[in-house]
Amino acid sequence: MNNSTKIIIIGSLLSTLGIAGLAKAISTNQPQLPVAIIPQRHSSIQMIISKDKDVKIDGNREQPDAANDVDTEVNDDKVPTSLSQVGEYGESIYDMAKANDWTKATANLTSLENAAKNLRTEIKGENKTELVQLDAKIVALKGAVTAKNRISAMRDANQVTLLAANITKEFEPKVPVEVTLLDYYGRELEIWSITGNTSQLKTTASEIRRTWNAVRPSILARGGTTQVQKFDGLVASVEAAKLSRDYAHLAIPVLDEVDNLEKVFK
Repeated sequence: MNNSTKIIIIGSLLSTLGIAGLAKAISTNQPQLPVAIIPQRHSSIQMIISKDKDVKIDGNREQPDAANDVDTEVNDDKVPTSLSQVGEYGESIYDMAKANDWTKATANLTSLENAAKNLRTEIKGENKTELVQLDAKIVALKGAVTAKNRISAMRDANQVTLLAANITKEFEPKVPVEVTLLDYYGRELEIWSITGNTSQLKTTASEIRRTWNAVRPSILARGGTTQVQKFDGLVASVEAAKLSRDYAHLAIPVLDEVDNLEKVFK
């Protein structure tokens, strides 16, 4: 039997019996047949397993950081794109500073600076006072991020979101500015809880109540009864809080529920 015939026979046996079956058949019936081809087939199987492992590893890769995703907000064609980006990058920098992730904070700061430059062109020099304030706050924020000053960076970044919200008013956004302000005040609760400033916490609680009373009817009008009930309870709890830790425990629930308020206007 020539080598070509032997290879054909082995190939047929592989298809029918598999590797284990072929090995058994060879050892029992045909000890004279060369089996050097078997490791080659086994090598191919190892390659397939390796590829399968790669797929699993690839599927478990770290997901993009949510703070770098500026498309999470309600899309609003009434509001200039760069203005929406200013607010979103400001919020992202806040989150990164809070987490002491200065690499991502710096990256978001660069994006914020670019968005602010585009904003001047996009709104054609309007809101001059607010734009000057925004530029000054971004400069302060850059200094805080460079110095890795956590609290200062959080405060300055949150002020950027406030300025962006104030500029947004004239564009009559889909999501009322008051909802955006509730997000801002939720972050203020976090900031002043960290510093233990109960005076500022009480002031923030009053602002939350005032802002909530202003936007509550429009949420009810859009069928957000469940959201209103939840937020009513949160506002009452914030007003009843006494200690910094009490406010701190309420900050995240407030911020989470603001996200649900935004969804009412989608």
